[in-house]
Amino acid sequence: MSAIGHQADANRRRLVVEADGGSRGNPGPAAFGALVRDPGSGAVLAEAAEPIGTATNNVAEYRGLIAGLRLTREIDQGAAVEVRMDSKLVVEQMAGRWKVKHADMRRLALEAREIAPPDTVWTWVPRERNKAADALLNKVLDGGDPVWAITGVASADGADSGTPGSGQPGSVSPEDVTRATSEEEPRPLLGWGDATGSATTLLLVRHGETVRSVAKRFSGTGGEDVSLTERGRAQAQAAAALVAARADRSEIAAVVSSPLRRTRETAAFVAEALGLPVTVEPGFAETAFGDWDGLTFAEVRDRWPAQMDAWLASTAVAPPNGESFDDVLRRVRSARDRLIRNYAGRSVVVVTHVTPIKLLTCMALDVPTRTVFRMELPPGSATELQWYADGLAALRSFGVVPSDS
Repeated sequence: MSAIGHQADANRRRLVVEADGGSRGNPGPAAFGALVRDPGSGAVLAEAAEPIGTATNNVAEYRGLIAGLRLTREIDQGAAVEVRMDSKLVVEQMAGRWKVKHADMRRLALEAREIAPPDTVWTWVPRERNKAADALLNKVLDGGDPVWAITGVASADGADSGTPGSGQPGSVSPEDVTRATSEEEPRPLLGWGDATGSATTLLLVRHGETVRSVAKRFSGTGGEDVSLTERGRAQAQAAAALVAARADRSEIAAVVSSPLRRTRETAAFVAEALGLPVTVEPGFAETAFGDWDGLTFAEVRDRWPAQMDAWLASTAVAPPNGESFDDVLRRVRSARDRLIRNYAGRSVVVVTHVTPIKLLTCMALDVPTRTVFRMELPPGSATELQWYADGLAALRSFGVVPSDS
């Protein structure tokens, strides 16, 4: 019996993740590949492969791991998971035996730990035993279409039943890829609302102005952690007053903030107005813009014209050493799911950034992620979304700015 068999109870589904990442140049053009198998039959249940722009091998390996773990959650959130990778670094870091020293690795390791079950088994395998994941990533690097597909469902006894209408693993159309990576799935989550159908409300507040937002420069996770300007603090105070005036304070269960400085500063005003503490949620951090951070759109266009065109054309494409909007969508969705499970039927104030708020709005409206390019969201503005027990959502307001700001 394998290690995963010892740790899973008899009625618990078991899944195996095989993941890999690669960079041609290190750093250079990079991609990841991941698949999920049923350990009894060996059948492939899900596959994912995407390009991630310019990145290192280690970043690509972690991105493959995260994709594989997300696939297991789509198949069965309660499954026992074994991860098999040929990256000794990732396996040892995730198992807690090696320290994670690099800042980019720490962010990715944290994201992976948030998704992985606590009893995940971490297994290093030789490269020749990880050929399937390696083939997925290399196909994408050679120009193949991105893949994000559930191709079967593992049963508790280890049998594999094909999903109706699914073809062979990876046989999905570009339209299927867009739907799978960019749109909300129409299924409810455990813990959404109660039997009466009460909604869980997210009051989304964009942080106040910074020097970067004034200059219209890319400003994301991993770059300079800028603070609010004097005007930005005034906007944050006005937003806090707006939320306090619009909301029923008795129904507000929590104030949640992105870990970045500008959001924590804004959240402090909101928390003071509501008499609540601030909880930090890494999943609501802004996009990592990588090498573009701190630059204007024109400067990026001048230095990376081809990469900029690709980024604007596809939400699966990431800036060099950054993350794609599809990647941000997945972690924002996971953060939203946690809030809905923890505060079902109540209201939560979330102080975050442009991209997470736009992506949450896309989820609520069930529109493609590329719709983010058509939204305008001022600093210090408030947006209200609601999710119901059946998984349906409603946009109640978007980008509301206090009249005196």
